[in-house]
Amino acid sequence: MKPRALVLTGVLSLFGALIVPVRATAQNLVSTARRADITLNGNWQYVLNRTQDQIPTSGWSSTRVPEMPRTDGTRSVWYQQTFFVPSSWQQTGRRFFVTLEKAGHYAAIYCNGAYVGEHFGQFSPFQAEVTGLVLFGQNNQIQVYVHKADTTYIRPGVDIDQSACPTYNPDCIGNAYRSAAPANRYIARNWVGLVGDVTFSWRPAQFVSDVFVVSSVRNLSLTADLQVSGAGSGTITAKATVMDGATAVLTLPGQTVASGAATLEASWSNPVFWGPPPYGQPKLYTLKTQLLQNGAVLDTAYTRFGFREVWLSGTEVLLNGQRLWPVGNFFRPLSSIRYINDRRELAFMLWVAESSGSNTMQSHWDDPGDTWLQLADEMGILIVGSYFCDGRPQIQSMVDSATDWTDWEVGTTAEWVLARRNHPSVIMWRPIDVLPQGVLGAIFPQIAAAVRAADPSGRPIADGSDIDVWGQNLTDVSNPSECDDGSDYTAKLAAETKPLLTKEIYGNDSVSCAATFFNTFYNDAYSKGGLGLVSPESIFGNVTFTPSWPSISGIGNRPTTQQTMPDWINQTWTPTSYAAQFASLYGSYFQPSLLNTSPTSGDYQASGLTSALPQSVAFLVPATGQPEQPRGVLIAQDGSGTAWFVVPGTGTYELLYTNGTQDITQKVTVTAPAPF
Repeated sequence: MKPRALVLTGVLSLFGALIVPVRATAQNLVSTARRADITLNGNWQYVLNRTQDQIPTSGWSSTRVPEMPRTDGTRSVWYQQTFFVPSSWQQTGRRFFVTLEKAGHYAAIYCNGAYVGEHFGQFSPFQAEVTGLVLFGQNNQIQVYVHKADTTYIRPGVDIDQSACPTYNPDCIGNAYRSAAPANRYIARNWVGLVGDVTFSWRPAQFVSDVFVVSSVRNLSLTADLQVSGAGSGTITAKATVMDGATAVLTLPGQTVASGAATLEASWSNPVFWGPPPYGQPKLYTLKTQLLQNGAVLDTAYTRFGFREVWLSGTEVLLNGQRLWPVGNFFRPLSSIRYINDRRELAFMLWVAESSGSNTMQSHWDDPGDTWLQLADEMGILIVGSYFCDGRPQIQSMVDSATDWTDWEVGTTAEWVLARRNHPSVIMWRPIDVLPQGVLGAIFPQIAAAVRAADPSGRPIADGSDIDVWGQNLTDVSNPSECDDGSDYTAKLAAETKPLLTKEIYGNDSVSCAATFFNTFYNDAYSKGGLGLVSPESIFGNVTFTPSWPSISGIGNRPTTQQTMPDWINQTWTPTSYAAQFASLYGSYFQPSLLNTSPTSGDYQASGLTSALPQSVAFLVPATGQPEQPRGVLIAQDGSGTAWFVVPGTGTYELLYTNGTQDITQKVTVTAPAPF
């Protein structure tokens, strides 16, 4: 058991005066909502390389959270954020939570100096309940301690001795629990930091804690598996309605909740299939799930989903009954475009990818995060769900115990699949690629069993369980100036009884024969739809520029140092020769050709809030009716006076905040970003 920090004193004065509550009518609109989510992103305080046993009382500096991973060998970081909680938020039975979207490798959450819970691993969100620790009518502090993978911070219940590791690779054991990173991989892969969104939320005493939506194209049916948290007396009933915007299109009959679970089912004769053309369109529905007792609504949860199904037929993968022909890409490790987590820039990247003939992406080096997956859902991008690769050279890591490492990784896989399984864009699972030395391939059946337990929908697993894998060298090993002749690949295809995923095409794509090779490989008669992941630079190209982000608040961390990558920020892009070639290949295979889609959810940036007091929260709520889940954002204190909201739907909302001593309520229109 790690030492828990002492309560911090004498720091609240750092953040100035208390917030004047929003006027009663506006505040009641928020405070009586059954659910609320408040993004705590923005300017946080931090201290480097301190122990966990005492929350620092001095030495704090300011940084933006989320921030880019710290890859310089930093051991640990203390973070803290302060925000005001009005007295009206105190409601009978209400439960409060703090959620970290991504933190590495170890993270512990504290509320007002009290330890709440801990988590190992960067790949899945971590939520801790802080009910009973929240102070009403005054400032509250959330503290987070993160630590790299070493000693007692590798996995629960161990104290790993890394003294035998070489000086150039001091975390050789800890590295086995982290996915590979780019230059100076020995240090960079064991990064540390709070690099995802931080959310403060509330839920009612009994609430829907999880909904897994499973659609069947073959049966034209919809199933929702519910989990309910919180004990109570009396009979609880769950019911659900499929919403297409504001229109109800399907009712799933109610069922009694038993042992905290319920399964709702219904036939559906005319859904719009999700997928890129020709498999469908990126159509998203919302499942509105309610808990009721004696006719009264206890909780309402909203789950976005797409109606689609993936299944196998011999050596083919079928999406909605049509053979899958994926052409894809993956990101470089720790690429800024992945960790900035900003929707508009990520959306432009996906638009460039599909304009270049790519319909598939693989996360490969890390969990992609909800922002990326939400955009893939909205834009019709297929995802090979992955999160771990030991990378090259393999000698950068070693395992302390193959059995214990395997057990930890199997548990991590189950947690990760549970977190990401509702995204229709994830068409197959491939959790782990290259294994650390000392771990045998026998782990893959255990990983597959964990995936199937968390996702019983039948979504295929590409680790040899359902789909075999292949790596293809673009160039001839004996003559790197010439391209591979493909004989090994065609022989592999001929011997296959399962579909084959070419999970990577590697090698020098600057050789003169590369274009001919790609034309051959992506010919349907040759590859039979094998997925080939190529270098991002082949399609995207690179430029050097200094990014200037439009807001410091809201979702996403935004580095301001010079970047060498495609200019997603200014949304400028000149197609590379390979981008044009792949687009032509895709267009010749499919009619119609590429979508060139844009996000469909709402993206609103409020400005002119510069006189708001420190740590004030601005909310967006629907302009009509009682809000069921208002969205809150801390108002930026960098002088921009901005608050950047992302909401599931477009339309008219009310913006609520306190500007100095004046309470403000104004109607705003939230729209989806215009097509690029």
